[in-house]
Amino acid sequence: MDLKQLKIKLGKLVLDTPVLPASGTFGYGDELQDVTDYKFLGAIITKTLTWEQTQGNPPPRIWEFENGLMNSIGLQNIGVRCFASEKLSCLKKLKKPIIVSVGGKSPEDILKCIEFLDRKNGISAFELNLSCPNIKTSKIISEYPRSTFNIIKKVKKITDKIIIAKLSPNVRDICETGIAAEEAGADILCAVNTYKGLYYDWNNKKMYTGGVSGSMIFPMALRAVYELYQKVSIPIIGVGGISSEKRALEMIFAGASAIGLGTFLIINPELPMKICKFLIDYLKTNHTNLQSIIGLYNEKRQKETDC
Repeated sequence: MDLKQLKIKLGKLVLDTPVLPASGTFGYGDELQDVTDYKFLGAIITKTLTWEQTQGNPPPRIWEFENGLMNSIGLQNIGVRCFASEKLSCLKKLKKPIIVSVGGKSPEDILKCIEFLDRKNGISAFELNLSCPNIKTSKIISEYPRSTFNIIKKVKKITDKIIIAKLSPNVRDICETGIAAEEAGADILCAVNTYKGLYYDWNNKKMYTGGVSGSMIFPMALRAVYELYQKVSIPIIGVGGISSEKRALEMIFAGASAIGLGTFLIINPELPMKICKFLIDYLKTNHTNLQSIIGLYNEKRQKETDC
């Protein structure tokens, strides 16, 4: 399989393929080597890291639905300093762009993490998990365009690395947030994170809140990418419910320059390979290239073509 035709540029970020692991389902980037062939991945994206080691929420914290999952992990992670000393050197050996997802209890925590990691060699980009609960205000950063703008503006002052803004779908208008992120200097958008959900556990007789992922959210994620593509000029990574090769292509048709696999990377570790093969076959059959099909069936592209 010749992967050269799947090489794609997202601004300054060059990917061998448009298939990425979604943060949170790929560990620190080195755990799935025995079950997933990394040559079909365009980059490595870590789970979200915080300044201090975080234990996360006590179990139960993952619940399964018919068409998806709900989780309330609570950002369990080893912290940025432990990651830098114990994990980063192993990731460099994979010869893939390393994208580190960063979060925190407050915007100040995010800035602290990036300031520390920016001094480490080998990191290509930072993904800002703007869906992290801000403990000080009990709000999500990306719920508000102004807070999204402010944190990205501050981040851009302390690093020259590529900044990916991961957006929450749990907002009035995700396009307002995306526009604010672009205006603040974000290089790439990632849409979307999980949707708010509620689960009743019949064994414990308790209600649990969490983030819903899986195929049930695909139509909403697809629409978010479709609408963002019409409003921003920076590349978009489409994430949410991509369960098959066709769903990946549909996300690209909507406007995604790359796609992220979360729940279904866990269920089907061979999905990156299958998607790459499917994309290559599609491009060959239709005598086209990857760049040309980004947003192919988006109203924005169709209007530009008509002009």
